[in-house]
Amino acid sequence: MSRKKNRVAFLLLLAALLLQYGCITSPVAVTSSTTPVNDKKIVMNYGPVQGTHRVWSVFGLWMVGRPDIDLAIQDALKKKGGDALINVSCYQKTSWFFFVSENKVVVEGEAVSFDAGSLEKDRGKQTIKSKK
Repeated sequence: MSRKKNRVAFLLLLAALLLQYGCITSPVAVTSSTTPVNDKKIVMNYGPVQGTHRVWSVFGLWMVGRPDIDLAIQDALKKKGGDALINVSCYQKTSWFFFVSENKVVVEGEAVSFDAGSLEKDRGKQTIKSKK
């Protein structure tokens, strides 16, 4: 009976070691805004929001795609709406599950909307520049 208990304990310990979950977080960037806010008037602050984009890899070698910061920003803006993010921080998080790992880019900030008039002025400047 003792031998059977030892075998079960050994298998449980082995399973715990093999299925161990590991994680590492690395800062990527900090910025005041995702778009220039010169000459733009913020009319609505929707509050804090977080967006992510993730990809998976096998053995840390074969990654399916790449984590994309732009897609993480779009995900954050989709959650609360808005034209841009302000007070932005971005970090990368890698988690391991046995032989598969998840690579994720996380963007955090405050979603804001600009005055429609200031956006039209900005679009007008871009079209004038592009005609030159």
